[in-house]
Amino acid sequence: MARLSPPLVLRVLSMCNFALGSASLAVVGAQASMVSGGMTVAQAAELVAVFALTFSLGAPLAQVLIGHRRRRDVLIGGLLILALGSVLCAVAPSYGWLLAARVLAGLGATVVGPMASSIGAGIVPPERQGHALAVVFSGIAIASVLSVPLAISASAALGWRVVFVGLAVLAGAAALLVWLTVDDQSRGIRLDLRRLLKALTHPATGTGLAVIFFQVSAYFVTYTLITALLRDRFGADTATASGIMFGFGILGVAGNWLAQRLALRFGANRLLYAAMGTMLPVFLALAVVPAYWWAPVLPLLVWALAQDVFYPSQQRRVVELEPEIRGLVLALNSSGLFAGIALGSFLGGRVAQASGVATLPVISLLLTALALTALTISRLAARKHDRQLRSMRAA
Repeated sequence: MARLSPPLVLRVLSMCNFALGSASLAVVGAQASMVSGGMTVAQAAELVAVFALTFSLGAPLAQVLIGHRRRRDVLIGGLLILALGSVLCAVAPSYGWLLAARVLAGLGATVVGPMASSIGAGIVPPERQGHALAVVFSGIAIASVLSVPLAISASAALGWRVVFVGLAVLAGAAALLVWLTVDDQSRGIRLDLRRLLKALTHPATGTGLAVIFFQVSAYFVTYTLITALLRDRFGADTATASGIMFGFGILGVAGNWLAQRLALRFGANRLLYAAMGTMLPVFLALAVVPAYWWAPVLPLLVWALAQDVFYPSQQRRVVELEPEIRGLVLALNSSGLFAGIALGSFLGGRVAQASGVATLPVISLLLTALALTALTISRLAARKHDRQLRSMRAA
């Protein structure tokens, strides 16, 4: 039993995702300060990529190694390691040490999102899991509201190192709150690498996980250098860019709130098609609208709304595909998410250097089309699997 009611436990767990989301996204806001301090644009983007790559590789392996332990304890431990890695980033004497500290922070993060979501999905009835996952994921949506614009302002005033101090305090506070208020005793089942590989090679599950990889790659190709896009392509100054990104985050929270309500009425597949179908014209618009500061505002706001309908709907779908190993598939989904961040941020930095930031939305559009293709293939495979199961039972 939790010391708090399930709705309040979900809010505590959302704070854990807020710490995770801020650790990943705040670096985007601090990039201008980092570049002015001597880093290249590509190096600043790689700080996002290395954190994400560590997460993507570590999340499923962590489920194999420690996923059978009490979820609450693993969650607290992950938050504390995330806090330690952020402290070391703040005091890193060189870029190499900074990269190493980001790897450590990423290792702590590997269990935060999957464990928070798994605890949240386990304390509600099955028919409310979609709503619960959206609530837990709202922490990342709120992080997108606050972390980037606050990091822009804080790093401009005090330097980029103060951003990592704030991230350490946030992760430590989340760990303390879980320790004080959540008394979940649940454990995951003991898994081995064979079960991991089985999930990855299952036609419906494997292609279903590819959806988040391609879509998040699409997101971060453009989002990682969004301040540079607003400045160089549309002529927005720092204050204008910060205001636009604050509005982007607000609409992201609205998208998550909308996802919570829609999850009670519509299936995950319909919501995913609607969200990604909306993003295709958004990326097209960002590529072709006139070069005025106000021109990208509407496409960005629609993008934020659609993206945060996408995330919890994708989590819900993979849990529905493999409900008996929800901890593992949520970890794999998070792994795909952060692999997408790694690829998108790395690719964005390279494309921007080669052909300019104006090219980024076109790459995002192509990757979104791949995500929609993967979803269609996964749906067809799931239907085929269901038909085979019904035939076997009938026989």
